[in-house]
Amino acid sequence: MLAEILNKTMGLFNIFKKKKSSENIEKASFILRGIEELFKTQLDERNEAWIFEFNSSIKNYSFEETVPNFFEDRMGMNYLNLSINNQNGNTIDKFIEKCLEKGVGICINGVDNKYDWLFTYGELLDYYLNKEFYSNEISEPFTGKVIDKYLHERQARIGQPSEKYLPQIARLQIRNLLSLFGLENIKIALIWWIESNRITLSFEIFPEMFKNSSDDSLQSLQEFIGWYLPNHYDIIFIKGNEDFEIL
Repeated sequence: MLAEILNKTMGLFNIFKKKKSSENIEKASFILRGIEELFKTQLDERNEAWIFEFNSSIKNYSFEETVPNFFEDRMGMNYLNLSINNQNGNTIDKFIEKCLEKGVGICINGVDNKYDWLFTYGELLDYYLNKEFYSNEISEPFTGKVIDKYLHERQARIGQPSEKYLPQIARLQIRNLLSLFGLENIKIALIWWIESNRITLSFEIFPEMFKNSSDDSLQSLQEFIGWYLPNHYDIIFIKGNEDFEIL
């Protein structure tokens, strides 16, 4: 199973040094209830106000690694399992780079098949790049030479993704994933489709590259790659040209 392969893979600062007052305890409880309510918000209700509140709230929390150490989702992807501990001063930032290096996401309070929250690798990458979750931000997407030309009879601007868009730490994880599918030295390009004003991270992958190709296998691979990328990134598989370079 994919997950099995991938597996190879301060108290809160108190300026007065006093015992915590009942007022502080009530405040901590209020924050906890607040984040729990945000956890329960339905996907279609997570608007810009929710995103702002979520990013503001989560910075008030401290976390610690808990048991079990890792949580596995229905796709077989792994997450570092954390629980809330507002006594140690370890905000979620402390764990993000570690997870990006290990190729895992973050789970909050995962037990058996239940959890309060999951951050995919791509959502952690979004935070790493843009300093907030669910940012919907793309800044400085290209690096090096960018060329305007027609690709598949569509006007496009083609170049390579920058470190700000796709850093090496994420490229490594995607290369490792592709190798599990028998895909080596895959070429990519970043394409801005002029007519639709849409940017896509484009992989030179097509059915003939698989021993047993099917629409399902290609769709599954897209989903796995998408797990490693921010939610607002678009990816496509496409026949490339001379502007594509090895990932």
